[in-house]
Amino acid sequence: MLFSSFKIRELELKNRWIMLALHTGYAQGNAISEREFAFYEERAKGGAAAITLVLSVNEAGSLKGMHQAKSLALESLKELADRLHQYGCKLIVQLFHCGRNDSKKDHGEKPLFAPSAVASVIYKAEPVEMDREELGRTKEDFALAGEFCKKAGVDAIEISASAGYLLSEFLSPITNLRKDSYGYENNGGMEYPLEVIRFVRERVGDFPVLLKVSGAQMVDGGYGLEDTVSFCRLAEEYIDCVTVTGGWHESPVEQISYHVAKGAYAPFAGVLKKYIALPVIACNRIHDGETAERLLAENQCDFVGTARAFLADPQFANRVENKERFLPCQGCNRCITRVLKGEEVICGFNPEAGNEYYEKQRRKIATRKEVVVVGGGPAGMEAAKKSADRGFMTTLITEEKVLGGQLNLAAKPPKKEAMSEYIAYMEETLKNLGVTMILGEKCSEEFLLGKKPYFTVIATGSEPVLPKIEGAEKGVFASDVLSGKVSLPPQSAEGQIVIIGGGLVGLETAAYIKKIDEERKIKIVESQAAFGKGMGALSRPLISSLRAKGVQFMAETNVEGLEDGKALISIGGQKFFLQADAILLATGAQPSEYGYLTMPLMDERLSYALVGDAEKIGDGADAIHSAYELFTRVYLA
Repeated sequence: MLFSSFKIRELELKNRWIMLALHTGYAQGNAISEREFAFYEERAKGGAAAITLVLSVNEAGSLKGMHQAKSLALESLKELADRLHQYGCKLIVQLFHCGRNDSKKDHGEKPLFAPSAVASVIYKAEPVEMDREELGRTKEDFALAGEFCKKAGVDAIEISASAGYLLSEFLSPITNLRKDSYGYENNGGMEYPLEVIRFVRERVGDFPVLLKVSGAQMVDGGYGLEDTVSFCRLAEEYIDCVTVTGGWHESPVEQISYHVAKGAYAPFAGVLKKYIALPVIACNRIHDGETAERLLAENQCDFVGTARAFLADPQFANRVENKERFLPCQGCNRCITRVLKGEEVICGFNPEAGNEYYEKQRRKIATRKEVVVVGGGPAGMEAAKKSADRGFMTTLITEEKVLGGQLNLAAKPPKKEAMSEYIAYMEETLKNLGVTMILGEKCSEEFLLGKKPYFTVIATGSEPVLPKIEGAEKGVFASDVLSGKVSLPPQSAEGQIVIIGGGLVGLETAAYIKKIDEERKIKIVESQAAFGKGMGALSRPLISSLRAKGVQFMAETNVEGLEDGKALISIGGQKFFLQADAILLATGAQPSEYGYLTMPLMDERLSYALVGDAEKIGDGADAIHSAYELFTRVYLA
C-alpha cells in the first residue's frame, strides 16, 4: 500500500510518503538559492511523493532564514516546482505565521503578533495582541500567499494551524484570552482560523488546500483531541486533506525524539479519519517502512508524513521501496534544537544535509594517493566515508573488533537501538566505497611509516577520566559496565548501585541497568544542581523515566572518597556515606593517547589531522561533523 498512488482532490501522488514542512533556515534574499534547490531536489530524487516548503505569509510571521510570500520571486518558486516535477514529485507550500513563537533577538524590530499578550514558555518574549486591523491584514496575507503559490505552479498549499504557531494559538484557552468574537469563549477560538481558511479557499478556487493541525495541545489546560476534531469538521468543506501532528513544541510530552515510540501519535490521525471524509496524513516518528505500512493497513491514515527521515537520508523512500539499508533518523533532536535557536537545520548523523550543492562541487577524482584513518568510531567511519568519496584510496584501522566505537555503548540503553542500525549502515557504505577495513589491530608506528600515507586521520576517540578523589580506583567505569567488561555484583540487602556523575553517561547507564534488572536499587550522585547537563530537552524524559523506576537523585553532593562498599559524600558540609554494591564512575572523558602516532608522522613530515574526541570531547554527532568538516578542507593535490 505504501507505494501505491493516492489523490488529494484531483492531485495524484505516486506513493504515500510526504516530506513534511521543515524550516531549514537556509533562505537568503528574495529567491530560492541553488543550495535550497539542491537540498529539495535530492529528496525528490529519493522518492518522496511530495515535498513541503515553508513560506511565511508576511514579514511579522517569518522566522530567521525563511522565505516570505510577499518578497519571494515568483519565477524562483516556479523553478523549484519544475525541478521537483522532473522526478514525479509534487510541491506543497505551507502558509506559515509564527505568531508568538520566536525570540526577540531573531525577530528583530518586527512585532511578535498573537491572539493575546501571553508569552511563549520557550522564548519568554511577550507578544502584541492583534487588533482588528492586523487580523484583517494577516488574513489577507494568507490569501495572497495562496494565490501566489497557485500562480507559481505549486501543486497544493497547506495552512499551518499546529505546533503553537499563530492560528493554533487562537484554539487554546491558554494563549487566547480575547473577549471579542475571536476569543476562546466563542466556539473554542475557532472563528479566526476558520475565517482564514475560508478566505484562502475563496481566493484560490479549485485548488488543493491542506490544513495542518496538532492532534492536541498536550499542555495542562490546553485543547484536546475532541476540540481538534470539531475544528476540522467545521473546516472540512473548505479543505481537501488534514495533516495531523502530535502536540505543540512547548508540550512537556516528547514529540519527535527517540523517547517517542514509532508512530506514537498516528492514532490522532486515526480518530480524525473516522469523523471527516478527507485524506489524512499521519506524522511524528514515522521513520521506517514497517511502521508506515502498519499505519496504512490499520486505516489510521492515507499518507505518512516525515521530515526527519528525509533529512537524515535523501534517498529514504527509494531505499525503503527497494528494501535497501538507509541512514536512520536517530531522534536525537539536533535538528529541532537548532531551529528553535534560530540556527540553520542540520542532521546530527548526516552532515551532508544542507550541503548537497557544495558536495556537487567537490567531485570525486581517481587518485593513487592513500589516506589512513585510525579509529572506527563515529569520527573514523565518517572520515573514511568522505575520504573514499573524494577519491582517495582509504584504509581504516581500529583495535576494536567491530566498527562503531562508543556508539556501540550508546546503543545499549532503552530506545537507543537505532544507533546499531546507523553503525550497520556505515559499515555497508564503507564496503561499497571500497574502503579497506582492518579490525582488531592496533595501529602502530611501523604500520603508518610503512604506508607513508598522503594523509592520516587520527580518530582514536576518548577514554573515561578517573576522578581526583581518594580511593577512586575502587570504582568501576560506567563504560565498562555498558561494554560488558565488568559484571555487576548481586543486589545485597542494604546495598545499591551508586553512580557518580549525572550527565549523559551516568543517566544512560542507570537506564541500561534498569533495562536488564528492574529491581536494582540505583542512586545517582551529582555535584551540580542539575542533571543531564549538555543534553538539552532530551534530559527531561530520561530523568522522568528513571524517577518513575525508583532511581534516586542526589544533586549538589560532593564525593569525598571511596572505600570498599562505600562512597563517602558531603552535602552542605555534612558528611555521610552510601552503602554500595558497586560504585560506577561517569565522571567525564579525555582524548585517548595518540602521541605515539603523531610524533613519528611529524618526524617524517607526513600530514595528519585530529577529529572527533581526539580533537575535542563531544557526542557522536559532534564527532561525525568534525570528520566531515575536515574533508571539506582536504582536496586532492
